[in-house]
Amino acid sequence: MTDSTDADSPTCRQCGSPVESSSEQRVITTVEDGTAVHRHFCSDDCRDRWESNAA
Repeated sequence: MTDSTDADSPTCRQCGSPVESSSEQRVITTVEDGTAVHRHFCSDDCRDRWESNAA
């Protein structure tokens, strides 16, 4: 396994901040048109706000 760098770190779907490897990060994975889609969030708060806006 290789270490990731800031250049390849995902950004939070809600606030746009880089998502660092921590216990706070969250990933929601869904399958859309047969393809896995991963949405990254920097915290539960950002994930909750995104879910509220998506509803």
